[in-house]
Amino acid sequence: MKNKILYIIASVMLTGFTSCSDFLDRYPTEELSDGSFWKTKTDAEMAVSDIYRCLPTWDIDEDINSDNAVHGIKWANGNVSKGVYDPADQGWSGDYGYIRRCNLVLQKLEEMELSQSDKEPIAGQAYFFRGYIYFELIRKFGDVPYIDQPLKLTDVEDITRTSKDEIYTKIMADFDKAFSYLPEEWPATQWGRITKGAAMAMKARAALYFGNWETAATAAKSVMDLNKYDLYDKENTGKYQELFWEKTDGCEEIILAVQYNAPDKTNYLIGWECFPTKGWGGLNPTQSLVDAFEDSEGAPISKSKIYSEKNPFANRDPRLEVNVLHDGEEMYGVTIKVAPLKSSGSTGIAQHGDATATGYYQQKWLDPSIDPQSAGWEMGKDWVTIRYAEVLLTYAEAKNEVSPLDDSAFEAVNQVRRRVGMPELQKTDATKPTYCATQDDLRQRIRNEWRVEFALEGGKRQWDIRRWGIAKDVLNAPFLGIKYKMVDDAVNADPKDGGKVCVLYEGDNVKLAGSRYEDHNYIYPIPQSEIDLNPKLTQNPGY
Repeated sequence: MKNKILYIIASVMLTGFTSCSDFLDRYPTEELSDGSFWKTKTDAEMAVSDIYRCLPTWDIDEDINSDNAVHGIKWANGNVSKGVYDPADQGWSGDYGYIRRCNLVLQKLEEMELSQSDKEPIAGQAYFFRGYIYFELIRKFGDVPYIDQPLKLTDVEDITRTSKDEIYTKIMADFDKAFSYLPEEWPATQWGRITKGAAMAMKARAALYFGNWETAATAAKSVMDLNKYDLYDKENTGKYQELFWEKTDGCEEIILAVQYNAPDKTNYLIGWECFPTKGWGGLNPTQSLVDAFEDSEGAPISKSKIYSEKNPFANRDPRLEVNVLHDGEEMYGVTIKVAPLKSSGSTGIAQHGDATATGYYQQKWLDPSIDPQSAGWEMGKDWVTIRYAEVLLTYAEAKNEVSPLDDSAFEAVNQVRRRVGMPELQKTDATKPTYCATQDDLRQRIRNEWRVEFALEGGKRQWDIRRWGIAKDVLNAPFLGIKYKMVDDAVNADPKDGGKVCVLYEGDNVKLAGSRYEDHNYIYPIPQSEIDLNPKLTQNPGY
């Protein structure tokens, strides 16, 4: 039975910190600083527990904002996925609401008569969340207002934007304080709270994004040295796909997760992500993503001696099959057919409103033990915010930038590869396709490892292509799907198909609408609603 601290937190919030609760009806948030609250350790713990709601929950659809996928549920394609960055679509009031709560917790802890040992774990969580939210804000918007006191609404009417570089320094300090105050692990009944490992892993993520290589490598190494985390199925016993199923919630790879506990707290992951009509359609991987997976010898398919374009799923990185559901596979009792023919049924291209646009479906989240049409809409699957593979790839990338072709960088990335049976990258044998002769060779291989390891896991790719400076290239390139050609063959055609037969993996690629990107889209526009409220907030260039 899973330990569900965030379910416990959610239960506390239902009685104390949600807008519909009796508690907030009696004690509005703005009044929690008076004599009615902030008396006991439990009060402070309740306040910091409420901040956990700022963590992302099932944001996997954000991969449509990269070159990895488009949405099978056509109406769910948002403006950013189309290259439209509208200031009216943006907002940050919720973020600053949580920042205010962090600041309030930190201020009130100073005033409360608690022991230092009681204060520090609570303060550590507040420092983590403040650092995390500001990191999300400056990554998205650049310069933003910086507030480190629980100001009232009337106090922020004239506030201006603070340099992202200045805020970044404060973010690093918040993560360091969190690390110093937080435990390495919590009691089993409180699994899911922020730990030292989560604080340093998030610091590493932020440092990596802004190219602070030494800090990123050091922070990632500190997580590795805790010896609290490991890769799930690191010995490659064939269980990698289970990492994305409910049975592995809370496993050794998970550093931070938002927890669910059916039937009390649920999500509809598989109902949303499954192919029609077992589900609503979900994400459709692009041809670019499919092609990113190496062959089984560790060669990019463009250089492979064993890859066949007419049999593209043979002799490939095993993660390709984990991520991509393709023609001929059976799932939930349905044989997937993607040809644009009536005989394909609802899974064929253009044969259903939510059928695949690319000729592929996502498979990563399709737990075979869960019925997509029932339990798939009321799941208890946790959403993982940080897993250990990220720490290893962060270390590998940062260490290679600091010390080109460093042995420890190879070891870190190869841990991720070994656990799925992929050949190790190396610098000693130029006859093998895994050979990396230069820093850039290893850099490009690590970048591809990021892509295939975290494919279809949310917004990671959209930020990676920005920080690597390749967003303009990949988002303005044609978005393509599977190759196919239609031929007349009345003898072999299904009676439903009017004498036509579809040959997959030959002919022309499906051409998709794609996206677009200009240099100023590196950061998003400042929310128009905030500028309307405070004219001293300037808009980002280009918007």
